[in-house]
Amino acid sequence: MPLLTQFQSFYISPFGESHVCDDLNLFLRSHRIVNVEKRLIDGERGTGWLFLVEYGAELKPSGASSPRIDYREVLTEQEYAMFEQLRNVRKAISEKQGVPVYTVFTNEQLAAMVKKPPTELKDIQALPGVGEAKVKQYGEIFLNVFKNNSSGKQNETQKQPV
Repeated sequence: MPLLTQFQSFYISPFGESHVCDDLNLFLRSHRIVNVEKRLIDGERGTGWLFLVEYGAELKPSGASSPRIDYREVLTEQEYAMFEQLRNVRKAISEKQGVPVYTVFTNEQLAAMVKKPPTELKDIQALPGVGEAKVKQYGEIFLNVFKNNSSGKQNETQKQPV
């Protein structure tokens, strides 16, 4: 598929806020990077580094789209409940960080987690399209959702009379 070249710039002051570096790093992890240019500049905002990031976005032929999956039909009722819980966690993270939800995890990745619940970080990293950086940033959060869910089930089981 052909790529549409796009550009994004980041200005990082040595005395500025650290979130700008985090924004740059998140952007680099979540896009197909073609080139990065870095220049030390002295301008109106002071001295700092200007990063010009060239990245590619795939051009889809007009009318072409990925088939939509209705996860209510693909997952069992219990799996879908967990899927919704993971989607809510993902949404909260994306809103807090100001990034699209799919940069945290895609629906496909969440469904794969539900189908085969992770017990360790390496289980999450084994998912297609999930790298070390994403696991470092979000892995523990999602792993804890599964741990809390399984401990909740155990508590319910213990409370029920035999």
